[in-house]
Amino acid sequence: MDTETPAALELPAIVARLAASTATERGSALASSLVPSDEVGEVARRQALTAEAVALLDAGTAPELAGIRDLRGSVERSERGGMLRPDELRAVSIAVRAALEAKRVTAAPLLAALLEPIDEELRLLADEIERCVEDDGADLRDTASPRLRKLRAEVRNGGARVRDELARVARSSDVRDALQETFLAERGGRPVLAVRASARAAVPGIVHDASSTGQTLFVEPFEVVELNNRLAEAAADAREEAERILQELSASVAARGLALVLLVEATGAVDLALACGTLSRGWRGAPISIGDEVRLLGARHPLLDPATAVPIDLDLGTIRALVISGPNTGGKTVALKTLGLAALLHQCGLRPPADETTLPVFDQVLADIGDRQSIEMSLSTFSGHVRTLVSVLESATERSLVLLDEVAAGTDPEEGSALAQALVARLARQARLTVVTTHYGALKEWASATESVANAATGFDPETDAPLYRIALGRPGTSHALRVAERLGLDSTVVADARSRVAPERLRMTELLAEAEAAERAASATRAEAATALSAARDRGARLERELERVTASAERVKAEAFAAAQRELAEARGELRALRDELKRARRVRRESDQDRALGTATERAGRAERALADLSAPLPLLAPLAEGDPVEAPEVGVRGTIASIRGDQAEVVGAAGQRVRIPLARLRPSRERASEEREPAVRVRTSASGDVSDQLDVRGLTAQETRERVRRLVDDAALAGLAEVRVVHGRGTGALRKAVREELASHPLVERHAPDAEDGATLATIG
Repeated sequence: MDTETPAALELPAIVARLAASTATERGSALASSLVPSDEVGEVARRQALTAEAVALLDAGTAPELAGIRDLRGSVERSERGGMLRPDELRAVSIAVRAALEAKRVTAAPLLAALLEPIDEELRLLADEIERCVEDDGADLRDTASPRLRKLRAEVRNGGARVRDELARVARSSDVRDALQETFLAERGGRPVLAVRASARAAVPGIVHDASSTGQTLFVEPFEVVELNNRLAEAAADAREEAERILQELSASVAARGLALVLLVEATGAVDLALACGTLSRGWRGAPISIGDEVRLLGARHPLLDPATAVPIDLDLGTIRALVISGPNTGGKTVALKTLGLAALLHQCGLRPPADETTLPVFDQVLADIGDRQSIEMSLSTFSGHVRTLVSVLESATERSLVLLDEVAAGTDPEEGSALAQALVARLARQARLTVVTTHYGALKEWASATESVANAATGFDPETDAPLYRIALGRPGTSHALRVAERLGLDSTVVADARSRVAPERLRMTELLAEAEAAERAASATRAEAATALSAARDRGARLERELERVTASAERVKAEAFAAAQRELAEARGELRALRDELKRARRVRRESDQDRALGTATERAGRAERALADLSAPLPLLAPLAEGDPVEAPEVGVRGTIASIRGDQAEVVGAAGQRVRIPLARLRPSRERASEEREPAVRVRTSASGDVSDQLDVRGLTAQETRERVRRLVDDAALAGLAEVRVVHGRGTGALRKAVREELASHPLVERHAPDAEDGATLATIG
C-alpha cells in the first residue's frame, strides 16, 4: 500500500486514537505502527482477538495492564553490565506482578495464548526486588542487607551528633556574638556556621564558602571536623553497599532478560487487542464476516460526530464498479472514504462503525482523493491525478480496492468523460472493486448500460435545496449545480441565463431523476413508518406477554399457597382422626377383655376433646358434608340449637336440650359448636352397638347418590364401633353412578383402610381399620 492512501483516508487519525486507548508503553508503540494486513489468516486472527477483547470489556473482566513499562531498554543496559536505578528495578517488579495477574485472570483462549509465554519464575525476581526497593522506587530499603542497615544507622546517629555539637558551639558565649545567623547551614555536604567576616577569629575552623557580599563566612568549627569526617566515611560506605545491592539486582534482571522481553511483547500484544476492542465498542462496530461480497449497512465515518453522522448503506454484492453521482457537498467523497477506511480498519483488526459488515481481504487499497496539484513539481490538478492513475493501473490486482474521487476531472469535459469511461472499464476488469465519484453524465449513462457496473446517487432535498448525505443504489444522481449556486447566493439572473443554455432534454432528464428521487424518498419514509409501527406493535405484544406470564405466575403461586394451606389443615385433621381411630381400637380391645362401657366412655370423652379442638379452628363450622341424623346443629336467626333426630325431604326434626322438638328447613341449619344442653358435649358422638345389631352388608340399589353416601358413611361408622373387620355394599352395575358414589365415600372415610370390587363389580368390599 502506498503511503498516501492511508493519509487520504484519514487512517493516521484512527491510529492516534488507538494508541491513546492503550495502557502500556509497548502497546502504544504497537498501535502507532499498526498497518493493515493483506493476509486472510492474519486478518481473521486480528478480528478474533478483537472479538475476545470486546467480550471481556462487556463483561468487565478485561485484565488490568496499566503500569507495565517497556523494560527492553533496562534489560539491554543490565545485560551490558550497567547498574539499574531503584525506580527502574521497581518498574520491573510492577510489570512482572501485573503480567502474571493478567495471565491468571484471562480466560479468553486467544488472548490467554498470547500471555502463555510469560514465565512464572519471574515472580521470584519480583519478590527479591520488592524486598530491597522501596514501594515508590525512590531508594533501597534499609533492610536490603544487614550491612546497609548498620551503615545507615551510623549515618543517622553521626549526623545527629554533628548537629548537636554544632548547636552547642553556636550557643557558647564566645561564638554566639560572632554569628551572622543562628541557623545551621551546609556547604559541600558538611554542616557549617554562618559567621560575620569581621569576627572570623572568634570561630576557629575551616572556611568552606563566603556570601556574595563577602560579609558572611561559612565556617566548620574544629570541634566538629572529626565528627564530620567519620560521618562522611559512614555515608561513603553506605553508598558503596547500596551500589553493590543495585548491581546484584541488575545482574538478576540481566539473567532473566529474555523472559522480561517476552513479557513486554506479550502484554503489549494483549494491550493492542484490548485497545482495538475499546475503540470498536466506542463507535458500536459490529462483527465482520470475511467473504467475496461487499456489504456495509448503517456504516458511519468514525471521525464524524456520531450524533450527527448519517449512516449509509453500500450493499454492493459482487459488482465490479460503482459510479456515485450527485450534488457537491452531498456526501460522495465521505461515502468513498467510509468504504476505504472500513476496509483498512477491518484489515487492521478493528470493527468498522456499521450495523452489518461483510468485506473481502483486499491486497491493496488504492485511492486518488483530493487535489494532486504541485507547484514544486510543475503539476496541474489534472496532471497530478493522471500520475496517480498511472500508478493505480500498474498496481491494481484482482484483489484490490480502487477509490477515485472526481475521476478524470480538471480537463475538457468531453475528453475527461471519455477518459473516465475507459479507466473505469479497465479497472472493472482488473480490480476486485472500483468506486468512483463523478459529475459526468456520459459516465453515468455508461454505468447504467454496462454489466457488473452500477450507479449510485447521493440524496438531495428539493424543498430545502440541502443534501441528505444518503446513498441510493441503482440510479444516477443529479448535480443540482444551478440550484446549489442559487442557494449559495449567486445572482438569480445569472442562474436563469445558465438554465436557459442547458439543452431541454438535459433539463427534462434532471427533472425525471429528481421525481424518481422524491418518489424513492417518500417510499423510504413510508417503509420507515411501517417499520416503526411494526416495532411498536411487537414491543406492545412482548409487554403483554410478559404481563400475562406475570399474572399467570402470580395466580399459580396463590393457588399453590392455598393448596398447601389446605393440605396442611387436612393433614392435621387426618392426624387427629387417626389418633381417634387408634383410641377406638384400644377401646374395643379393652371392651372384649373387661369393662366395655368404661373404655368406650373414655374413648368418647377423648373423641369429644378432639372434636372440640377441631371445632375451635373456625366459627361457624363450615358445612363439609350433608347434615345427617345425630348431627349437632343451630339456627341462630330463630334461636334453635339441638340435635337432628330425623330428616324428611328438605325438613329436619331437631331435638333441643329440654327434649322439645321443632321441625325446620335443612337450608336454615348449620353445624353447631356445642349441643343445646348447658354441659358441652363432643360434636362427634360415639354410639356403641353390639356386634349382633349391626349388619355387615348394605344394599343401596334404588337410592340416590346422596342417600347412598349417607348410608355408606353410617354403615362404616357403625361397623367400626361394633368391631366388624369388613363390610359389603351392593350397588349393582347399572350406569355406574351408585358405584362411583360408594367408592368415593369409602375412599374418603378415615376408618376405611382399603376397598375393592366384589361379585363382578356389582358390589364393593371395604376393610375397616
